[in-house]
Order: sequence, then C-alpha cells, then structure tokens
Amino acid sequence: MEGETRQTRATIMLSVGMALSGTAGLFSVSSGQPTFNVVFFRCLFGALALIGWVSLRGGWKSLFCIERRLWPLVLVSGVCLVLNWLTLFEAFHRTSIGFATIIYHLQPFWIVLTGGLLLKEVLSRHKIRWIGLAFGGLVLTILPKIGDMQTDRNWLIGVGLALVASLFYAATTLTTRAVKGVKPDVLSAVHCLIGCVVFLPFLNMETLQTGSLSMWGWLIGLGIIHTGIVYVLLYTAYPKVQTTVIAAAAFLNPAAALLSDFLVFGRSITVMQAVGLVLILLAGLGVNLGWPFFFGRFRKLSQKS
Repeated sequence: MEGETRQTRATIMLSVGMALSGTAGLFSVSSGQPTFNVVFFRCLFGALALIGWVSLRGGWKSLFCIERRLWPLVLVSGVCLVLNWLTLFEAFHRTSIGFATIIYHLQPFWIVLTGGLLLKEVLSRHKIRWIGLAFGGLVLTILPKIGDMQTDRNWLIGVGLALVASLFYAATTLTTRAVKGVKPDVLSAVHCLIGCVVFLPFLNMETLQTGSLSMWGWLIGLGIIHTGIVYVLLYTAYPKVQTTVIAAAAFLNPAAALLSDFLVFGRSITVMQAVGLVLILLAGLGVNLGWPFFFGRFRKLSQKS
C-alpha cells in the first residue's frame, strides 16, 4: 500500500511537471522581451532556484564535485540546452506556441537516428516505420500552411527554428547521458550558469528598462517555475514511475501548450494539424516503449480475412 501511494504521488508530480513545462511558451511570449533576454533570465533565475534546491539537498559544494574529465561533455551539453531554449522561444514568436511545440516533439526521433547512425545502435524496422509515421505527421502539420510559405517567410523560419531546437535537445540528451556520476539537479544548475555566461553579452538593456513590472513576473516565473520547480518535479518522479507512465505523461506538454495558446492568444490548429500531432506523439510512444509497428499486423489480418 505504501509503495502504491509513493508511485501515485510520483505520477502526480510527473503530470504536474509535464503540464507546467507546456506553459513555458506562454511565459516567454507574454514577457514581451527579445529572445536573448528571455533565455538569459531563465538561466539566471533557474540557476538560483536549482542552486537553492541543491544546497538544501546536499550542500552547495556538490556543484564543484564534477570530475575534470567530464567538463567538456558538461559544457557541450549545457551549450546545446540553452541554444535549444533560444531557438524554441524564437520559434514561438515566429509561428505560435502550439505549432512550434508540435514540431519540437520530433526530438525523440533524432535521438534514435543518431544512436543508429553514429553510435551503431540497432535500428529495427519497427523503429524506422515509427519514425516514418512521425515525419508523416510533420507533413500533415505543415500542409495547411503550404500556401502561406511564399508570403510568410517569418513563419517558415519559425518552423526551421523549431526543428533546430529539437535537434539541440536531442544533442543535449545524448551528451548528458555520457556524463556519469553527476546528479541531474546539479547538472541542470551548472547548465543554467553556462547559459548566463553565454547570453550575458547579448543582453538588451534598453528593452529591460522600458519593461513593466509584469514583465519581471513572467521572467522570474520562467526561471523558478519552468526551470526550478519543473526540473525538480520531473527528476524526483522519473526513478519512481514506469516508462509507460513517463511516455503517456509526455502528452500533457503539447496539450498544455496548445491550450494556453488558444485561451490566451486565440490561436488554434486545424484538424489536419491535430491529426499530425497525434501521429507524432503516437510514434514517440511506439519508439520509447518498443512497440511493434501495427500497420503491418493490420495488413496481415486483412489478408487472412
């Protein structure tokens, strides 16, 4: 009974963390600040929140216990993470929060493809078919906007940035996996500090000076809620729940993004784009959980009948 209660609590934490992470675009756009400013302050306030958490858990000295040989990987993974935030937040501005989030969820497939091509991991025919289905979903999400591409280059750039963001996230995941023996919260705090250093030279002070008090609320919230609280919720929950629960909870991220985009900015996606999103997320489940690709099974059943 105690084990079930612990798992239920972890599932709730995971669900809340995933849903909150889907509202990061709302905070980014609502701040009204240039993307470089938004990412810098996410890193700054996120670092403060995570350093506070790390200090409460095991002492701030744990931030300096990373082995010297691991630092190149830590730096690369940190730069990839903050560049992922930069490109994704800029994509929010150029397209929409919901649409950019759909494109961004191609990230698991880059990881699988990279593992197969560069790390020589086995890439089964089922995974290849799931990846094909995901990119079919991507085509469906783009089709309704094909006619606007020639006149709306800004939107096309936003699509490209969302794709680049998914690539940076995949690179972050792969490099972070190689950083052994470092606690996730410590690594995230260090990543945020790296982001502060990287983006400090690009800080636009003029727009900060003309910003309102609510602007600081959005920026502080983006750092403390979406980087501090969300990361703590997710890292605490991951070891306590099954992979199937993690994969299913991932649906809450785009759901929250689409909902916030609709309720706050009045933006919605078409039925075709919704189908594309479902295909992308379904393919993600198939890849993460190792499901056999079902179309072949359906074909065999129809041939028998």
